[in-house]
Amino acid sequence: MRFQEITIGELISFIKSDLYNNSKNVPITKQRALSQAKNPRANGNDVVLIIAVDNTEQIVGFIGALPEKFADNSSLKIAWNSCWWIDPINGKGTAMPLFIRFLRNWDNQVMFRDLTPKTDAILSRFNQFEKIKKLHGYRYFLRLNSAEILCKKNKKWCYFKLVFNLVDNVFNLGVFLKNKRFLKQKNTSVKVNKIDKIDAEAETFIKNKQQKEIFKRGKKELNWILENPWIVKKSRIGNKQFYYFSDSAKKFENSVFKLYDKKNIIIAVLFLTNNNGFVKIPYSYFDVENTPKILTFLFSYLLEIKATSILLFNPLLNKAIQKTKNPFWYIKKDEKDFVVSKKLKNYLPKDFHFQDGESDFVFT
Repeated sequence: MRFQEITIGELISFIKSDLYNNSKNVPITKQRALSQAKNPRANGNDVVLIIAVDNTEQIVGFIGALPEKFADNSSLKIAWNSCWWIDPINGKGTAMPLFIRFLRNWDNQVMFRDLTPKTDAILSRFNQFEKIKKLHGYRYFLRLNSAEILCKKNKKWCYFKLVFNLVDNVFNLGVFLKNKRFLKQKNTSVKVNKIDKIDAEAETFIKNKQQKEIFKRGKKELNWILENPWIVKKSRIGNKQFYYFSDSAKKFENSVFKLYDKKNIIIAVLFLTNNNGFVKIPYSYFDVENTPKILTFLFSYLLEIKATSILLFNPLLNKAIQKTKNPFWYIKKDEKDFVVSKKLKNYLPKDFHFQDGESDFVFT
């Protein structure tokens, strides 16, 4: 067994290598590698991938990093853990060596979000990490999608897909008719401008709303995310290769909207993602007094695109949704931990704002 470290500068050559193309398990997709190579917060010598290779030259485990920077201390080298996978048969015994190399390469200055129970248990054993923020979110459902969900859980249910589709269609028609009034409200209170990139107006507005953020993504970072998605329409890994995390979807779309009031004054910039009808708002910038106008736009937009659900961790939006009439037929709580190494804790303020899209959440 050998371990190999791959830097930002080596990613492109790695995905063209025989090792990558001949391995049954791939540690990164081509689109993720191309995207990571352009990360404006990374340096060419940053180690972003560590792989375990067995004696048959097969990749049997890997751990990944997503380089990051604190806005008020940009010289500090830090990273998110972006992936960690071990082949259950051939990769036994590689999990901890990979993890230790990950910590060593980033000088123990790392962060985690959305821990699996196994990762949580490992971090607890190390006694070098601390959960400093609990992210309280809600997933709001607009449409029933039982046919797809049940087929993914058990292929046997696919035999009844036509029946499930019929049930879904009848239910969703009823929900749509019930929610038609939300479609009529958008143009009465807000003007919407969809933009392809963060422009000067959006950049200025965003900067004025980031006082409490610790990462403060700017025009350069947000446009990098917009232009370099990790999920594409058609998978770019080999037919006989396996990638544990998401790499393709029938539809994945990044959208940015500028919202204006009746006086044509900008009141919000919203960055949304749509993954097969599952919507998230990774980055949102607005003042609390404009929350009702934000919801007016949001409810209408979700119904127009026939979204199945939306996941939100923004406390202002969640609080407002639950105090007003909304188009959702079911609401489910969702909680995530924000975990940092104790070495990083001293660099964090006591009170800070955490955008939904931090870590690699915006890419998926």
